[in-house]
Amino acid sequence: MPYLIIFAVGLWFLMGDPPKSIANAFWESAAAPWETVDAYYYPNRSDLSVFESISGLSSVDDCRVWVRMIAAVNDDIGLVRGDYECAIQVIDTFAGINVYRTTVR
Repeated sequence: MPYLIIFAVGLWFLMGDPPKSIANAFWESAAAPWETVDAYYYPNRSDLSVFESISGLSSVDDCRVWVRMIAAVNDDIGLVRGDYECAIQVIDTFAGINVYRTTVR
């Protein structure tokens, strides 16, 4: 029986993505301790092609603080005109576009 467990865990490491699975299980809408967060602020919620961003933040709370600061600089303190998202951990990149484990507000 112990060999079966060791085999299953080994197979999980070989075929799966243990850090992503653990993060999804315990930190569904927050950054796990080993993950980073990218913040995106859109000054006009109707035009998402224009944005400001910062990479490598340590938490979703840091993302929200940065977004509020940038929104205030753009005279949008209550985020009435703009929008934002906090993107947690890049898991892949396709044609220069980052794919994240999850995004939250």
